[in-house]
Amino acid sequence: MIELVLSLFSQLGLVALLALSLSLVFGVSRIVNLAVGDLATIGAFTMVATAGLPFWAGILIGLAVSVPLLVLIERGLLSRLSGSPLASLLVTWGVGMVLRQVCELVWGATARAVPPPFDGIVTVFGVPYPSFRLVAGLVGAVTVAVVLVIAYRTRAGLRLRAVADNPTMAALLGTPPARTRTLTFVVAGLLAVLAGGLYSPLLGVHPSMGFTILIPAFVVLLLARPGSFSGTAIAALFVVALQVVLRRFFADTAADALFYVVVLVAVAVRSTPTTRRLLTWSTRFLPRGRAV
Repeated sequence: MIELVLSLFSQLGLVALLALSLSLVFGVSRIVNLAVGDLATIGAFTMVATAGLPFWAGILIGLAVSVPLLVLIERGLLSRLSGSPLASLLVTWGVGMVLRQVCELVWGATARAVPPPFDGIVTVFGVPYPSFRLVAGLVGAVTVAVVLVIAYRTRAGLRLRAVADNPTMAALLGTPPARTRTLTFVVAGLLAVLAGGLYSPLLGVHPSMGFTILIPAFVVLLLARPGSFSGTAIAALFVVALQVVLRRFFADTAADALFYVVVLVAVAVRSTPTTRRLLTWSTRFLPRGRAV
């Protein structure tokens, strides 16, 4: 049981970071960013390119070099397609394809390995577990928690949610929707880049890895209430727990098949009017965000 909990914790950071990245962009701009997995790939390949530097320095470099790219994508492409969800969806898909091809052109199609910054085993309640996996999970969880605190407990988060709920009213009250969307897209993209760089030692780094790690995050977006960032974190916990439990008791192929069956049923149930009313009613027990 302890091993299952540790596996859940170590994997939760990756899925939660990517899912929160998707949720932020969708909540504010109503765009499903299909390039989020490929942005994580950029973070992972940055770690390959900076293999001679300290691990955490590579993370920071990946985040820094991604900012101009993210601003260019949002201001140069997505902001020009406001009000056209299908076009925005296709554009993000195309951006992801370009990033994938660039990575393959520069580094080739062969999978690369990124060494962890440290090795070692820690014992948690009598169960030995790789220490870096726990550190990666902890960094991911803390990052998600910080983003949620900002979204629900700060004035900046209040403005973000105002643009998500009613951009016209937010503009009348002095919050520019275009600037907020750009900033949100950049922050969301950095979460994806961080996820790819942080978990690169635990993944086979190759140009097509983005699609594989995108699927669980996309499932989380389907299960979570649109615009609910805290709901995204809860849905991520459910998805990762389901994956860990199924892989514990079934072979990988059978576990993947069962995972999609359960997800399809969950999405169908989630879409019923009764379930939507129950979820809306349950949010009354959650703490309300306040501006500080």
